[in-house]
Amino acid sequence: MSEYLDQISGYFESVPLWPFLIFGVIGIFSLGVGVVNRRRRLDAIENFRDILETELAGMYPRPINWPENVNKYLCDRLPEMQENFATLRLFIPQEDLLRYNEDWNKFHDFCFEITDEKLAEADQSPGTEPHPKEVFCTLVSNLLQYTKKP
Repeated sequence: MSEYLDQISGYFESVPLWPFLIFGVIGIFSLGVGVVNRRRRLDAIENFRDILETELAGMYPRPINWPENVNKYLCDRLPEMQENFATLRLFIPQEDLLRYNEDWNKFHDFCFEITDEKLAEADQSPGTEPHPKEVFCTLVSNLLQYTKKP
């Protein structure tokens, strides 16, 4: 056993140490990048979740306090939500990215299409189509599924 240890220590005495130093620096750097990216991802998740929950309070998760002129209300909040959407998009796994974009596009389109008249019409004549408030809650839930922490 001491023969092997002597052979290993002899190797380290004859080999220059700069390659080990470089590999060590690269390893520490990559660990640092991983920690920073994990923190950025968690911040993006928190910001996206926070913006949806604060800006849509009363509308989601239970639609109890819908504002007057809902179209304007939602459209005024879309730019900030879009910014947080784009930030979180950087951290979505590639296999989920298409669904994430589709869910956002559906939510975005809904915000432009919903009107107080459509809500009043749905309240007065319940039909075979789902109520716009239910559709809205489903769309927001679909977006929030991407904010589950790993």
